[in-house]
Amino acid sequence: MTLSSDIDDQAQGWFVRLNADDASEAEWLGFQDWIESDATHRQAYDRVEQLWIDLDDVPTAALTANDDFIGVRRPRPAWLYPAIGMAAAVALTVGVWPTIFGDRADVYRTTSQPRTVALADGSVVHMNRYSNLSVRLRQDRREVKLADGEAAFDIVHNAARPFVISAGDHNVEVLGTAFNVVNHDDRFSVSVQRGVVAVTPARSHDVIRLTVGERIDQAGDQDAVLSRVDPASASLWRSGVLVYDNASLDQLGDDLSRYFDKPVNVAASARDLRFTGVLRVGDEATMLEQLGELIPVEVSSSPDRVELTRREAR
Repeated sequence: MTLSSDIDDQAQGWFVRLNADDASEAEWLGFQDWIESDATHRQAYDRVEQLWIDLDDVPTAALTANDDFIGVRRPRPAWLYPAIGMAAAVALTVGVWPTIFGDRADVYRTTSQPRTVALADGSVVHMNRYSNLSVRLRQDRREVKLADGEAAFDIVHNAARPFVISAGDHNVEVLGTAFNVVNHDDRFSVSVQRGVVAVTPARSHDVIRLTVGERIDQAGDQDAVLSRVDPASASLWRSGVLVYDNASLDQLGDDLSRYFDKPVNVAASARDLRFTGVLRVGDEATMLEQLGELIPVEVSSSPDRVELTRREAR
């Protein structure tokens, strides 16, 4: 067996396992490690998936006994027929046939370091620390679910394949643009650096169009708030700079938690304080020193948390 055929066999095995209804999270994480370990793995998997996509002109009825059905129009490699049998059996048993045709989700997670993900359509996603998203690239639609965290998107224009992001109960639809999205706890925001996006906030059927330099924020059950920002400021976190304009300390605490690997709690006495300014990303001690110089707060740091309380006037 050659190296190439061995990789193809692995790709076929991953494809069948992940399209089973009982595919586990451990299998998905194992697949992610495998596909990212070598560029040839991605190429082999894409070839397998494309063969399945090519089958979408075969009616589902062809899976049942039908003497009038002539067959598929193009020859398939020999390995594909056992895989078809296995996956079709799963599909007919549990009703997941649409999942088999190109509905695979790639899952990406970050911990203490940011990460850049290049998507197959040419789009790029820059993930901030402690973020979690999944990607599905369908033939007629590109879908991302930002389960938690922050990401900056640079999307390739394709009018026939809209790019849609779900972040909790919020939806963002774009055709080609650069923008930043935050979805963490009950906080949601979108800032546009280039192009136009259409945002549907949670608990709303209204679509809000954002253009360059516009931002939308929504916290919990509160109404969405529109504002204008410096277009470049939203994704400056990629350069180690955090920019704030009249931000609450709760928002500031959420952001700093990503860099300290522990929660930053804001005492009730300091929750009415607002912050406008710039913080430079560094080690915990340096960032907390900056904070104490810019905001009237006392900082208390322990191994498992940081506490911010209002500093009394002297």
